[in-house]
Amino acid sequence: MVPENGQELYHEIFGSILDRREMTPYLLRGCDGYATALCRASRMMANRGFDSIGGELLPGEKERAHEYVIHATRYFASSLFPFVESQLRALAALDSELRPAYEAALVSISAIRGILADPEYAALVAEDPRHLFLLVSSGKYPDLFRGKPGKEVEATSGRRAAACATLKMCRLIKAVEEDSQDINDFARLGLFLEARGRSLADLFDYDWENPESIPDDECAQRAFVKLSAFFHKLKESIAYDPGRSCLVFDSGDGVRVDVAELKARLKSPESMFAKLGKDTSEEIQHIRDVLAVTFLLREREDALALFHALQKRGVILQENVVSASITQTLFDNPHDMEEATLRLMRALARGALSDIEPDREEAAANAADFFRALDINAVRNPHSADQHRKFQCKINFSLPVHRDASTRRILVPGTAAYSYRDRIDVATERHTLPVELRISDVRSWELSEKRGEAHHDAYKFRQLTALMNRLFDPLFRFPPEEFGRLRADQARLFV
Repeated sequence: MVPENGQELYHEIFGSILDRREMTPYLLRGCDGYATALCRASRMMANRGFDSIGGELLPGEKERAHEYVIHATRYFASSLFPFVESQLRALAALDSELRPAYEAALVSISAIRGILADPEYAALVAEDPRHLFLLVSSGKYPDLFRGKPGKEVEATSGRRAAACATLKMCRLIKAVEEDSQDINDFARLGLFLEARGRSLADLFDYDWENPESIPDDECAQRAFVKLSAFFHKLKESIAYDPGRSCLVFDSGDGVRVDVAELKARLKSPESMFAKLGKDTSEEIQHIRDVLAVTFLLREREDALALFHALQKRGVILQENVVSASITQTLFDNPHDMEEATLRLMRALARGALSDIEPDREEAAANAADFFRALDINAVRNPHSADQHRKFQCKINFSLPVHRDASTRRILVPGTAAYSYRDRIDVATERHTLPVELRISDVRSWELSEKRGEAHHDAYKFRQLTALMNRLFDPLFRFPPEEFGRLRADQARLFV
């Protein structure tokens, strides 16, 4: 430790704050006691978007800060811990060499719960959220609570680590809220829909033309308009066909594809936290799958024809596709892709009013080119599985958001004002909707997404365990080197 009268020239300004076990803010150096420490903590919060004058937070700012703390601890208690604990118990019940690690992780979570629920700790944080900064810094600066009225504060290592984890989680929440207004819009809409019992996983079936309720919050309204515009565009080309007993995508020029199921899922705020927290770069812009749309086809060989038809119908445009995101794991090799290529060539021939059967040698050559091009961008996500069977890409879908020029109010689809937008003066803003488009078939999806380590809950567990390692170390640490054996156990668990 550097003496108080010495010079401290090195500061931990590199690396992620999520990987810190404690925090040693320079502003708290040399504090002579509690009053000075609180004033310095106010300055730290002012640097984080809170308003203060003369070292004092303005009225209402402590309450606003406390809302972040409540959100963080609620996420721990009602979402993060229960999910991880549930799968840990199931894994611990297996006859696995990792059983001691699973049991140790359960003990760690129980201990963390105990610290967060401790009445003295909870009261200290509830009294003033700035106490979190003082707690987490007390390892290096032990006099920060000296002179605080009332009982002496015990800044134990457990409390310091819990405070550190809470501040990290608050940072993730604020990042979703502040670093990208677009992402914040969708997070607000997710909270709005969840509060009304609407699942975020079945939005294709939502009646966007006659919505049950419309958010009052402008952020959520913007997101609502974006989703509504996207689904309106999509539903111009896809509808239920009683004769086929399924949804059918119709390109309008001869391409008809049977769709057994269409899934549309809005990423929840909780998933955004996990996505942001596990990513070492922690860039909110990396959340490019706000809306995940999955076409489950009756026949795998229609995948290329559907993707091409989606582009022709303007649902997606080439310039809006993030080219590096186009990947496929639905076909094993060029030969496996030949039938899908033939169907695409036949579809293009029908569109050109030609009945000439495509040449199989040409189809084989095209399949080889397709396969090679689509295999270039296979990027490895360390938390995902190798068995996924799908064609996917990420799209920045362009769409307009209209406002009444006189009132500046957003025109929301499903309202009277929106229906006569062509008869009033409007101010139009261009927005984008980040969409992850996936194409698979029912059989491939069942085998690759609902079983083994590729099961969504298995993937989610690996993702959240990595997040917990970053948030709660040293109170919780599942050995990263054991993720390989964890995957093997999950393959046994999700059969």
